[in-house]
Amino acid sequence: MNEVTPLVDVMAFGAHPDDIELGCGGTLIKLTDAGRSVVLVDMTEAEMSTRGTVETRRAEAARAAAIIGAQARENLHLPDGDVPAGGEGKRRVAGVIRRYRPHMILLPYYRDRHPDHVYTSQVVYEGAFLAGLVRFDDGQPAYRPTRLVYYMHWHEFEPTFVVDISAQFERKMEAIAAYATQFKPDDPTWPQTRLTSAEHDWLRRARMAYYGSRIGVQYGEGFLILGQMRADTPLDIHFSTF
Repeated sequence: MNEVTPLVDVMAFGAHPDDIELGCGGTLIKLTDAGRSVVLVDMTEAEMSTRGTVETRRAEAARAAAIIGAQARENLHLPDGDVPAGGEGKRRVAGVIRRYRPHMILLPYYRDRHPDHVYTSQVVYEGAFLAGLVRFDDGQPAYRPTRLVYYMHWHEFEPTFVVDISAQFERKMEAIAAYATQFKPDDPTWPQTRLTSAEHDWLRRARMAYYGSRIGVQYGEGFLILGQMRADTPLDIHFSTF
């Protein structure tokens, strides 16, 4: 459908700075290792977070993006704790999609305990569709990505595919640790939260180990697509039955 050539390979969206790193950071590092271009887009500045400030979170996000190897990181400045469905949110999403023209979009799964994650998933889907409408005029050419892929937050799903991130695991953890205000448990400046607990750290590692075990590797990240995957022959698909 796209008559305009894509400019970047992958654009990943998250409701808050650190969401992308948690959900698909290993896969993004693997992509940049392979020479693929990646752009990160945060919907909010996480101004409602218990720990840190907008300024510290902004600096942490820049450090994490450098670890990932991202080409750019954008923030759409939507309200934290109140990511809007439709309206201005989807127009901003459409605008950033048209500016970078990604071949693929990674977005959070549409079911989650955090409403911002749910609405981010919805708004990104709507914005990606809006970006392809010729009569939506924001001064940029119409463009719609050809692939939307969901990553996990709190709620899990049965993955369509799992990416082996064993070689990228330590750098993914480094990108997460770049958010010291959110994940450093021994900082007395801020109150302790669920994210700073040893149990949450264990859960992050255990999930990646579990999905890695599903494909016979040390660590993995699971993804979901809506629709069908095409293969020219069954031999083109990598899978393990036993």
